Amino acid sequence: MKVPGVIYRLGRKPDPWSVPDWASAGPDGTFGNRFDDPEGMYRVLYASSQRLGCFLETLARFRVDVKLLAELAEIEGDDDCFPVGEVPLEWIEKRMMGVATAGGEYAEICSSEWISRLRIVLAGHLERFGLDALDAPRWSPKSGHVRSPQNRP
Repeated sequence: MKVPGVIYRLGRKPDPWSVPDWASAGPDGTFGNRFDDPEGMYRVLYASSQRLGCFLETLARFRVDVKLLAELAEIEGDDDCFPVGEVPLEWIEKRMMGVATAGGEYAEICSSEWISRLRIVLAGHLERFGLDALDAPRWSPKSGHVRSPQNRP
């Protein structure tokens, strides 16, 4: 995919493009983001061609837990309560929007086009990872890693 030129990043002040300090990592070695390396070996900078994309990705951690929503739906009586996600003021105060110009071509690895390409390139390696196929449902939205049939939800 070609990047349209301008990209955005919602990052930490004073430089939203700097990588997060390892001191900010959680006990699991990640930063609580869905494409973080579960082994804690590398860091990921999220950017988007749209400002909205930055907010959707970055604010995902503040969404109301869907399990909680399902449990509330099971309570009998008037549905008079809907919990909303809350973004702490101190979190907002530490962030700013960065703008940059990018060029080149990039892989949109979760798109059907790229999954098809990766399927061909990785075909000889799938068995070694315990996979019989590579398709979109096997991509883990939490880690960005491929799931094997044995640990699919």
